[in-house]
Amino acid sequence: MKKTVVAAVIGSVVASASAMAAEVYKSDDLSVSVYGNLRARYETTDNALMGADSTFTGEGTELGLSMTYFMDNNMYVNGDVLSEFNIIPESGDGEDDEEFLKFGSVAIGGDFGEFRMGRMSAVQDTLAGQYDITWEYGGTANIKSDDTATDRLTNGIQYKIDINDFTVMAQYHTGTESDGLDIDQAFALGAAWSSDFGLGLSGTFTQSERTQKVNGEDKDTSWTLNATYEWQALSVAAMYSDYDLLGDERTGIGAMARYDFPMGFGVYGVYDYVDYDTLNNKLDQYTIGADYWLTSQVVSYMEYADMSFDKQDSVNELQDDNAFTIGMRLYF
Repeated sequence: MKKTVVAAVIGSVVASASAMAAEVYKSDDLSVSVYGNLRARYETTDNALMGADSTFTGEGTELGLSMTYFMDNNMYVNGDVLSEFNIIPESGDGEDDEEFLKFGSVAIGGDFGEFRMGRMSAVQDTLAGQYDITWEYGGTANIKSDDTATDRLTNGIQYKIDINDFTVMAQYHTGTESDGLDIDQAFALGAAWSSDFGLGLSGTFTQSERTQKVNGEDKDTSWTLNATYEWQALSVAAMYSDYDLLGDERTGIGAMARYDFPMGFGVYGVYDYVDYDTLNNKLDQYTIGADYWLTSQVVSYMEYADMSFDKQDSVNELQDDNAFTIGMRLYF
């Protein structure tokens, strides 16, 4: 799931790690920035379903490069690439140890908004799930995946515009995302609004069309509604999601509360609920945690999560588990 700096305004569009980019070159026409984060943590689980058991890992470490060329009439051209890798290899030959291109896109923008093309974050991943302020385990109710064009897009075209307190996004995607259930094309729309009194609202809708039918269906649909509110040191948020993958219907509800004490210390709790309607099963997940910002770019945290299902289902990998982690991240 996408992790961002908690200090970002929680009622607005989720900020990317590039908000802390280090500008390595600047002229009147060109800006070059390097950004990313280093991650290290220890994790232990009961059944190794929520993560690895008794393992040190640096999985999720990111390194990105952004170049922007400024033109007349407030126009610009931007190129952005972001790679993800593990700085603490677990086995040396596992898939999680391999470096891969997380994002890579080019864009042209100006007063008219921004058009972007390439591998990018999906509308749902960008605008939905602000209730998930956990570092590792929350966000189950934000039902999304690459296979449904709701997490990352391999071949996407996007239009985005910010007007005062509103952000509007539209995407078109074509490409293969899973063997045997390849996406032919996908469409997505989303909007977000942030107020000056702490309230934020957003919603997304995504529809994917498959190259073949399963049980007579060849479409996926996913939509979300999100609300956030920030008052002094207290932040709360909630989300509702509805998901239909070729007849596999699910509903998710997520909620969170966070309180930030002085000196950079914060505590939080997140609740995730998923109704697996087609499978006649339900998930309840609780996550609690605390974090401490040593500086504006260095955070340490610990987190505990417990997930339980109404029915144990090993065939569909719906089984109980709990997990604990302690870690640190350095953003740059």
